Amino acid sequence: MPVYRYKISTPAGRIVEKSITGSNKTSIKEYLEHEGNFVLDIRKEYGFGAFFEKGKRKGRIKFKDLIVFNQEFSVLIKAGLPIIQALNAIIKKGEEDELSDVLISIRNDISGGASLSEAFGNYSHIFSNLYVASLQSGEKSGNIPLALTGYIDYMKKISQIRQKIISASVYPVILTVVSLFSLIFLMIYVVPSFTSTYFEAGTELPGLTLFLVGISNYIKSKFIYILVLLAAAVTALKYSMRSDSFRAYIDRIKLKIPFIGDLYSNYSISKLSRTLSTILRGGTPLVESIRISSGVMDNIFLKESLMGVAGSIEKGAGFAESLSNTGVFPVLSLKMIESGESGGALEQVLEEVADFYESDVDTRISVLTSSIEPALMVIMGLLIGFIVLAMYMPIFQMAGTVT
Repeated sequence: MPVYRYKISTPAGRIVEKSITGSNKTSIKEYLEHEGNFVLDIRKEYGFGAFFEKGKRKGRIKFKDLIVFNQEFSVLIKAGLPIIQALNAIIKKGEEDELSDVLISIRNDISGGASLSEAFGNYSHIFSNLYVASLQSGEKSGNIPLALTGYIDYMKKISQIRQKIISASVYPVILTVVSLFSLIFLMIYVVPSFTSTYFEAGTELPGLTLFLVGISNYIKSKFIYILVLLAAAVTALKYSMRSDSFRAYIDRIKLKIPFIGDLYSNYSISKLSRTLSTILRGGTPLVESIRISSGVMDNIFLKESLMGVAGSIEKGAGFAESLSNTGVFPVLSLKMIESGESGGALEQVLEEVADFYESDVDTRISVLTSSIEPALMVIMGLLIGFIVLAMYMPIFQMAGTVT
């Protein structure tokens, strides 16, 4: 979704300028007015339209840069520097990039009377709701460095499991792409040139070879149309994914794919549990923590399910009971959460749930990686073996005739 910059006058008469994601200006305006604000200005900040509005777009802030900033910020505050002086020290040593520009604006907001969480919350397209909630908990407890350290640890753990999934998928994806290009090359160039010799010699071709030649001729003659059809399909899918209902439907299907669905589900559960545990430790109420945690979910269906869970809790239902009603969460996780809820140790149990399912994801990734690579090799070996056999069968047939 594109990012918009808005300026509003709050019911208290304060002028606030923040960033927000949304489908269009109208929906954002309706949302802001529904909250009782008077909208002064809304403009697109990032996205395709912003390219023409702003002339150019600055580079996106890297995850590594955010981690380094938070580590430095935490150390400086722990050393006794006031927040503004700590920000000044980081700004002076940093390069002239988007992060430095944002930190300058944050420093100015704090100098103007905004709290630390409010100042960072003005840049929600960079600093997540979870980050802002961590800062709020640090302000309440009077220990901002501890809150920042907890957030850094959380992000590192989430990043580690994400990197494992990406690393496990890189080789199979490369192997699949290379194999597909090899097959296309064989079918479009090698097979026609090889079999043309048989036709020129008037050789009677066996059925397997004729079948291969038919497929090769069809792909070669319709190759442009196939590319256009694939491009149209990708475009249609990309356009359809703009609809939240369609994305929720696709995301629900993802969870039902054998083995892959369990891997995806367990990864989402571990991410949710760790996020929720981090926010709850900061003193944020459960319902608000669930709503903030839903923002980190990549799966729209799971996100909508969590919002339903928050609504059920507000009506008086228990947390584990509400999760059970979604039909998404495994029985083991529900039992663990139920015990933590009844024992008053929900944050600790959620941390244990996250550790358990991260370990499960690790195991499943190892199994998937060790099985998918030989499976791809076998499939490609059979396909290429079929092509080679079909091309050489006329030679074997002629050799048998001569004998």
